[in-house]
Amino acid sequence: MSGNRIDRVQLEGVALLQIIKHCHENLPRSVTGSLLGLEADETLEITNSFPSPPAPMPTMPTSPTAKEKPMSFAYESNEYSMDMMKNLREVNMDNNKVGWYQSAMNSTFATTATIEYQFQYQKNLGDNAICIVYDPLETMKGTLSIKAYRLSETFQEQYKTQALKDIRSSNILEEIPIQLNNSEIAQCYLLELQKQSACEFDRLDLATNTYLENSLQNLSAWADELAQEHYKFQGYERAVAKQRTQIASWLQKRREENKIRQDNGEDLLPEEDPALFKPLNQPSRLESLLITKQMNTYCDNINRFAGKSFHKLFLADTLHKNE
Repeated sequence: MSGNRIDRVQLEGVALLQIIKHCHENLPRSVTGSLLGLEADETLEITNSFPSPPAPMPTMPTSPTAKEKPMSFAYESNEYSMDMMKNLREVNMDNNKVGWYQSAMNSTFATTATIEYQFQYQKNLGDNAICIVYDPLETMKGTLSIKAYRLSETFQEQYKTQALKDIRSSNILEEIPIQLNNSEIAQCYLLELQKQSACEFDRLDLATNTYLENSLQNLSAWADELAQEHYKFQGYERAVAKQRTQIASWLQKRREENKIRQDNGEDLLPEEDPALFKPLNQPSRLESLLITKQMNTYCDNINRFAGKSFHKLFLADTLHKNE
């Protein structure tokens, strides 16, 4: 792979349909797959994709910060991927892996498992390896929801050492714009279908309660998780303060004992005993950063969906006034 960082993703229509078909066939389970393509200057061209082996657990995560995610990428077989790329090479198709994709219900993708998997991809394939996130639920409402992400350089360097300093939730992932591309024949066929298609009135539906309720419930669940992470840091601060008090008390007693030993002409005892007070393990900041990132995503989706809903309501109000 080239050393230039890409700034655009060109997604072929065939690859997009493969992703959509795989994700919708496995609802409500989250699934993943591999992306194939090549780099051209500062553009990453994705021409093909194939699904990963399904996970044996079909249920969705019950906790935003759960360590064991029932996602397919936790069970992906490297042997399966190698066999698929070998078969594609034999039929003279693109077989260069450039990233992976996953389905995310209600745009729920900011998890430790996703970050770790993307980190391994960028470590093995290069900084231009991407993750495409597809939301089938939002797409079913009439808006194609597909985005491409990669880890930022700053976060990637600090994640290697597990020392996350001066990192904000907005600096963890970089979104790369996606441009859909179709051949001339496919574009002509789509234009013909557009002429033949009847007018769809489903998009004029004014009911928004279900989507907003689900989004608010998810937002509330992640807010509870953020509160739990805050309690962890509070407990850590109390433990540190308690340990500092114990160290100060022990040091004062040791100095008083050394003063007596000095008066008696005896050897002084060391005033540092690293084995007596072990350093405390600080809670990871990654969990709280990812929770904040996911909550921001929920808020953006609610604002966008609410804005469209208000437009429909104002339009309906105007139509009723004109009657």
